Amino acid sequence: MKKIMVMIGVCMLCFLLNGDALAAEPADFWQYEKNIEQVAEPLTEQIMRAINDEDYGRFQDCISEKMKVALPESAFKKMASDLKVKFGSYKTKEVMSIELREEYMMVNYKGLFSQTADPLLIRTVLVQENGKICVGGLWFNPMKLVGHTVPNPYK
Repeated sequence: MKKIMVMIGVCMLCFLLNGDALAAEPADFWQYEKNIEQVAEPLTEQIMRAINDEDYGRFQDCISEKMKVALPESAFKKMASDLKVKFGSYKTKEVMSIELREEYMMVNYKGLFSQTADPLLIRTVLVQENGKICVGGLWFNPMKLVGHTVPNPYK
């Protein structure tokens, strides 16, 4: 009985280690340079310009179906208005870090806005949906609150 339990434990350990290794490997779909230059940058820029212009049509062209449900036009208008009131209009962004996973790519940007000297962390999560890359998540946080104070020092 003890040998069986040890065998089961070893098999489970191998399965878990193999699963973690596979989860940490980005899929062939995510190619760092190609996806940053050709996909992440233009999508994030289009999203930010749409927020500046309060243009939900342009915004929804970039987002996943799940995000469309979670952020309908009324919620988008409120988010865009709140950002403008608190921080001003979006001006520019700089890539700080990138996280590649099998099912998504997360890009953290240092974003500058017109009414504040303190940058915001803009976090964009890209997913593949129906053969198309789209934004599946978008967050804004003051960088001093999330522990980011300088752009990626490893660039």
